[in-house]
Formats: sequence, structure tokens, C-alpha cells
Amino acid sequence: MDPFFFIQLADPQFGMFARWGGESDEVIEAQLLKGNKIRKAPPITGFADESRLFSEAISEANRLKPAFVVVCGDMVNDPNSEAERAEVFRIAGQLDPGIPIHWVPGNHDIGADTVSATPDSLRVYRDAFGPDYYAFQHGGASFLVLDSITIDNPGPVPGEWEAQLAFIENELAAAVSRGGPIVAFSHHPPFLKTPDEPDDYWNMPLERREPLLRLLREAGAQAVFAGHWHRNNHASYGDMHVVASGPVGYPLGDDPSGYRVVKVHPDRVEHDYYGFGNGPDSVTL
Repeated sequence: MDPFFFIQLADPQFGMFARWGGESDEVIEAQLLKGNKIRKAPPITGFADESRLFSEAISEANRLKPAFVVVCGDMVNDPNSEAERAEVFRIAGQLDPGIPIHWVPGNHDIGADTVSATPDSLRVYRDAFGPDYYAFQHGGASFLVLDSITIDNPGPVPGEWEAQLAFIENELAAAVSRGGPIVAFSHHPPFLKTPDEPDDYWNMPLERREPLLRLLREAGAQAVFAGHWHRNNHASYGDMHVVASGPVGYPLGDDPSGYRVVKVHPDRVEHDYYGFGNGPDSVTL
């Protein structure tokens, strides 16, 4: 196979600037103790900041011309907001028609309460964005999109985790038969530091994390790319990269809003994160 590259985006999250605008010093301090850096700002309405940043991401993709763009979840902040979804699709529609875009569900997209999915919230997501888990191939590589929300809490959607796990097993077996690199995408990273770390809001529960990681590692997957944390994080499971990327939208850490360029080679993946305004002139493979 010939090397190629794609652009990974995460957390455009239309409506998040307004969510945190106008918050009190006490709330900001409480969030800081949780590790979330909320910026002091006056009350905000609408999503002009998100529109500007997502437009810049799409503009960078049009300039660099990746094989495809993948958005690793939390396209919106309010799963019930048709206005937020409409603005996501309006700006995504500015992407060069020759560059496919692949959506990955986030908890704010598919979670009825922004945490857990329900049968109805799954239906709404699927009607708007398409399947919540699926596979695709490009240039001799295999890609797997996961629904980490129903992995995180399968209770309210009986049967969904079991169906997804069977799908993952089948698709990984097919990918191994085809040969070539295997890369997975999710919203939640499986873990942030170590594969056996305790359950947390920011990772996948160990009960389902372990079988998922085992399947990926047995298949020889090169990487899992995720979002959710609104900052960059790089861990590994053996030779497999586990990467959380900073946000297109509102940062919760020190990393700026931006995007990740991922190069896919026959024997490896390489990746770099770029804040908006600091992107490469071109991508050399």
C-alpha cells in the first residue's frame, strides 16, 4: 500500500462556549479542582466561536487535502438542539466533496442526558449522522468506528453492547484477512494512562475495556484515536497507540483548539497535533 494521511477532529461541541460563559468564580474554581480549565467570560449566546473554529478545521482540510476527515464525537453540546446540529452540517458541507467525512458519536451527540444513550436518543443520532458504529477501508487500511457511549453504559440500551462487540469481532477478523494497518476511532479513549486504570468519567469501564483492548491487540491494531478529554493525551497498549486529541472547540486544558494529522504507513502510524494558525504548509509522507 502507498502511505496516506487523514485529519482527525474531536469535540467541535457547538454550544459549549455558551455553556461556560458567565460562570461564577466559584464554579470555575470547582471545575479547576476537577482538572478542567474554564475560561472566565461574560455570558454568551449562540455558537459563533464554534462556527469559527469548525470552519477553520474544514478550511485546513480543504487546503491540506487528506484522504478523509474523521470527527471523534461531541459535534454538539445539547443532543436535543436541532440548531446546533444544523450548524454542524452547514459547515461540514463546505468540505471538498472529494474528501469523505466520517462521524463518531460522542456522549453529547447520543446521550439523552449527555451521558447515557436511550433507544430514542440512538434513533435520533442515527437519523442525523448515520450508524453509531461501522467500518470502512481506505488505501489498504481498515478503520473501525466505535460507539463508546453504549460501551460506557449499556444498561439503558439492552443488547447494543453485545451487538457491537460481535460486530467488532467480525470486522477485526475481516481486517486481519485483508491485511494492512488497522485503526479504531471512538469518543471516549479506552484509558488515559494505563490499560488497567480505575473507571473514570474520561475512560471506558474496565469491564468492557478489557475485552475490547484484547480484540484490538490480537488483531494487531496500530492505534485508537479518540477525543472527549478536550486536551491531548498519548498512551499505549503494547505497540498500539491510544490517543486523545485536543478539541476543535472549547479546550479544557492547556492544549489549543486544533486538529491532528495522522499518517498511515504499511507498518506504522505517525501523528501530530496542530493548533489553529500553526498547521503545516503541506503534509509529506
